[in-house]
Amino acid sequence: MAHSNISLLGLDWILIFSWIAFLLWSAVLVFYLISIAYSKLHLHRPLKEDAEKGLDMPGVSIVKPLNGLADPNLVDNLTTYFTLNYPKYELLFCIQDSEDHELIKVLNGLFAKYPQVDAKLFKGAQNVGVNPKVNNMMNGYEAAQYPLFLISDAGVRMSEDSLTDMVLHMTEKVGLVHQLPMMLDGELTFSRVLEKVYFGGAHARVYVSANAVGINCMTSMSCLFRKKILDEEGGLESLSSYLGEDFFLAQLINNKGWRVVLSSQPAQQNPGLTSLSGFKARMSRWTYLRWAAMPQLILLEPLTEHAILGPIAALAVQYLFAIPIYISLPAHFLCWCIMDYILASVLENHWPRYSIFSHVKAWVFRELLILYLLPTVISMRHVSWGGSRFRIRFGGRTEKIVNGDSHSHRIINI
Repeated sequence: MAHSNISLLGLDWILIFSWIAFLLWSAVLVFYLISIAYSKLHLHRPLKEDAEKGLDMPGVSIVKPLNGLADPNLVDNLTTYFTLNYPKYELLFCIQDSEDHELIKVLNGLFAKYPQVDAKLFKGAQNVGVNPKVNNMMNGYEAAQYPLFLISDAGVRMSEDSLTDMVLHMTEKVGLVHQLPMMLDGELTFSRVLEKVYFGGAHARVYVSANAVGINCMTSMSCLFRKKILDEEGGLESLSSYLGEDFFLAQLINNKGWRVVLSSQPAQQNPGLTSLSGFKARMSRWTYLRWAAMPQLILLEPLTEHAILGPIAALAVQYLFAIPIYISLPAHFLCWCIMDYILASVLENHWPRYSIFSHVKAWVFRELLILYLLPTVISMRHVSWGGSRFRIRFGGRTEKIVNGDSHSHRIINI
């Protein structure tokens, strides 16, 4: 096969880069197959019969950081924590605004409806660092009475056996158990389907495959850990210097010699409202925080995105194997779109309830959106969250920006 080669120092650089691109595409494929296989083997496993009896189950303190009643599904989501089939746990509700009388009224109503549940309310956040979520959880963390501590976001709901499933994974050498985020159905608007396609595909394939091979990849959306491990390092306050506290929590536990494992039940995200702007903001925030914590991802992560990897791999395949781009590139996108649909079905434990056409439409939108988000995030210098602005240094440490500092830089709202 004859090629017009670019030679420098006797090396055919086009050939070298073509093989690198093809091997990268193959590696992404292998990781994707790992994510599907691991999800099929690990997720939605039945509970052990002896665990259902509640024998020798340790107590769990569950903190719920809350900030207002804007989400119409909030009450339904919170109610699921009062009906957990678990022998010994407490609920610690932390309200950001101590004057949020409507939210306080709702919580007091739940306390009255479920008097058998040990539930407490903490009003107002402490100011121990720059992370608003950590500040909000501090009162609950300090009052926790049990050895296991569960952080659970407001938009997450639980099945009756979800907590039991997480605790069963807290074996002797495990220090943290987390749940893979998934989006529940709700009203299947385009933005809702977009969230489901993302969390069931692009997000899940990285999240699951990383955990399968032991790479630190988790969110604090729903995570259970041994409180004594964090207490030995200064408690929850030790994470207050980072906006991406979840990454550093898992890293701390790993560094202490404990394992971080994935629960078999996914975290059930159930927001009442979804929007394209909200999705874009969340994707931008997470990308920004990942790159701040692990700067090497600035170069590596874009090369795993199909909209970027596909054209590069198609050029490589044309050069190496004489397969035309007009064949290999559509085949690339079709392959990944179908595999995302399969992975979503494994994650949800049934075929998605949205149509295949809706899946394709949302999938294409997400893949094209990433071409806009990546250069946008690269150009960011600051983050705006909860009315404040933050500068994130490489390594993840965060500084709050005072008025008048660095006004010229671009800001992303999260």
